Amino acid sequence: MSARYLVRFDDICPTMDWAVWERVQGWLDELAIRPIVAVVPDNRDPQLQRGPARADFWDRVRAWQASGWFIALHGYQHRYVTREPGLVGINPFSEFAGLPHEEQQAKIQAALQVFRREGVRPDAWVAPGHSFDATTVRVLRESGIDVVSDGFFARRIRHLDVTWIPQQLWRFRRMPAGLWTVCLHANTMDEAALVSLRTALRTFAPAIRSPHEVMGEAPAPQRGLADRAFEAAWRTALRFRRQGAQ
Repeated sequence: MSARYLVRFDDICPTMDWAVWERVQGWLDELAIRPIVAVVPDNRDPQLQRGPARADFWDRVRAWQASGWFIALHGYQHRYVTREPGLVGINPFSEFAGLPHEEQQAKIQAALQVFRREGVRPDAWVAPGHSFDATTVRVLRESGIDVVSDGFFARRIRHLDVTWIPQQLWRFRRMPAGLWTVCLHANTMDEAALVSLRTALRTFAPAIRSPHEVMGEAPAPQRGLADRAFEAAWRTALRFRRQGAQ
């Protein structure tokens, strides 16, 4: 089986860079690509204050969900409060990892209350900074969220009693067989990055799948030895690439 791709956009909030996003959404609509969009319920991160808040933000989120986009709960307020890397282990900061169960539960319940108030259903969880721990996963399960978009695997797996849709890439690349999620941040894209994205979306469109389609396939298997080996090797390779870029 050839490689299949999912597209994920993080840091979606009322004060995002809407001039950039309008262009990106135009390409998604043109190519009938249904992405994962990670929505911050109550953004308090000044780095995501890219402009005036859109009054119709939640109308747009509801419209995206109605058209088949996969809406992920992207933390609560996108504020990093610990120095814990969590289960994925690539960033030494977190909104959740390292906090006690009660505190994580309060945050996730507050985030879900915003979604409920706005009539949005969380299809999955996306942690700010890719950092969350086993306690976070437990709270998610208790709160009715059974899908996590993260983890260095080559396929969907079951781990800690939830389904993990892997996320391993931050740009489009030709990959071998497997399921590959490309994580993108529209807020930080300059003109060169936008031109590159447009080209990549058009090139890879035949291999890009809908998350709902992927989730509708056979049940994900439990994480096995091969999955653990892939995870360890990918994390090591990513660490070396980051060190080389410094």
